[in-house]
Amino acid sequence: MSDIFEEVDESIRQDKIETAWKRYRLFVYGGAALLIGAVALNEFVLHPHFTQIRAERAQAFERAATQLADGDYAEAEADFRTLVDEESSLSPLAANYLAQTVYEGSGDAAGATDVLAGIGKADGTPFERAALLKAAYAKADTASLTELETLLGDLKDEESGLGALARELIAAKAYAEGDAARARTAYNRLKFDAAAPQGVVRRADIALAAIPIPAETAPAAPAEEAAPAEASETTEETGQ
Repeated sequence: MSDIFEEVDESIRQDKIETAWKRYRLFVYGGAALLIGAVALNEFVLHPHFTQIRAERAQAFERAATQLADGDYAEAEADFRTLVDEESSLSPLAANYLAQTVYEGSGDAAGATDVLAGIGKADGTPFERAALLKAAYAKADTASLTELETLLGDLKDEESGLGALARELIAAKAYAEGDAARARTAYNRLKFDAAAPQGVVRRADIALAAIPIPAETAPAAPAEEAAPAEASETTEETGQ
């Protein structure tokens, strides 16, 4: 009897599976077709298309770099600006070259700085962080210490070569504004900063040798011992 019940249960399960298959098989076929179509679209249409776009951008960048080297600043600026405006992964690098082109071609320091500041990000790619640091250097003479710190953002706290350069700029600006104590503290830290390039460490040594120690932090000179006046007077009076 148990065998008969098992056969009946199995038959019911098969009927349910067959019914569900008949009901949903079109969706299954459709999903499989969509998956195959998506793979084919990516493989034969999208991938070649984006590969071609990347190749064209690389060629445009190479052409612009050659124009810059040859002194064709107008052509180089147009090509670099197009690459920047496309907002691709190549844009931050192109922006650094565009700033150089604008400055060398027309002497427009403000325009070059605007290009760098527009693409620079403290938490971006290395080229974006480099652009931000360059923009800070360009503004160092006119911006206040507070403005420079705001512009650099988290970059000045980053444990990297770029971060060390940002901290060096802050130290120099602090000294320029008359805060010698802060400048010396910053340069002392740079001397022992493991992330600082050797050039930064050497310049920190030179700065520390040149910046006088502020009076309030200089060690006090030892006081001279005063001779006991009473003993001297007693000796003069008694002759002993």
